[in-house]
Amino acid sequence: MNINEYDYISERDFDKIWGAHAKVNGDLYSYDEAKSFPIEHVWTVSEDEDLDESSFNLGNHWFASPGIYVINALGYVITERPWREGAQDAIWFLDDDDQAREDRREAFIQG
Repeated sequence: MNINEYDYISERDFDKIWGAHAKVNGDLYSYDEAKSFPIEHVWTVSEDEDLDESSFNLGNHWFASPGIYVINALGYVITERPWREGAQDAIWFLDDDDQAREDRREAFIQG
């Protein structure tokens, strides 16, 4: 999936290939919780507002980057498969509507 000329792993592929998951209740892991996992299984979730060429807000997207970062972190997700150096960032939630994002989170939790 290409956003602003950067190729991300799609949310579906991130879930399927990497086995990405939040906590059972759908919340992201906190820093203290995430640091208890092997770092190769932790991805930092952050939010970014993308603007197109005419500065129109395309909506808020959540991204997951391999590793533990504190700045701009909304929280953390864990993957079943360990990441390796050079792993692409992933889309975590693409929905720009808060309710749609919450609906997507609920669907993810219920499998």
